Amino acid sequence: MTGNNKYLHGKHWYILPVFLFYSLTSAQHFNAEVEAIINTYDIQNDILEVTGVATNKTETDFSLRYELSVITSDDRNNSSKNSQSGRFTLGPYETKQLSKTSVSINSSQRTILLLVLYDVDDKILGTARKVYDEEEQDNLENQMSFQKENEGIKLEGIVTERTKTKPGKDFYDYFYQNYSLSPKKTSSIIHVDEVISFGRTTRITVKVEDRIVHQFFARPKLDYLKEQADVALRQVNRYLEYLENRNEYNTKY
Repeated sequence: MTGNNKYLHGKHWYILPVFLFYSLTSAQHFNAEVEAIINTYDIQNDILEVTGVATNKTETDFSLRYELSVITSDDRNNSSKNSQSGRFTLGPYETKQLSKTSVSINSSQRTILLLVLYDVDDKILGTARKVYDEEEQDNLENQMSFQKENEGIKLEGIVTERTKTKPGKDFYDYFYQNYSLSPKKTSSIIHVDEVISFGRTTRITVKVEDRIVHQFFARPKLDYLKEQADVALRQVNRYLEYLENRNEYNTKY
């Protein structure tokens, strides 16, 4: 999820090496299996909190490497690049936060945020980029129209909570935190409900609209609730991927 991002646009790639430019713009299969996402939040004037995120869109386990880079250049063509990198694994339909950094956005320079995901053979599987430049953003804003017919607000990422116990509330908090990082937001409402079950136990269900995608018996252990939140998000992502594929099939045929 992105806050008020000033200076954002998607041009000016001349600062990058030619081979990387060609790779990122010519191949159409990137982000098909594993998607790279850059989330940014305004934390104060011209300071962004940048988070690199990866999400698995398949049933396959992946062993991956990421590189999150901040590339800056000024009017004199002086440039610099700072990168964070690391290795990680990604389970089926799992979303994982990779790295976080703070970036100062200066109106006198261009700033490029670039996240690249590699497999064990250093093949690029996913890419994401954001470019910040005040002059270009002003041009884009002048071209935007907010008076188009049928242009309304689409609400996404809504999660309701009907829990009864502290473990239920803890689970909701873990799940919502994970879901907020996921690129697969849906206009469908996700419900986290808790009902009394046998004896003193409770059962927690996670639903996409009326479809139950995950349920379990609550326990007070935080590690268990975190694990269930991870599982629930994978099940939500799996179901959303199914709906997306079904809609594409119905549209095609």
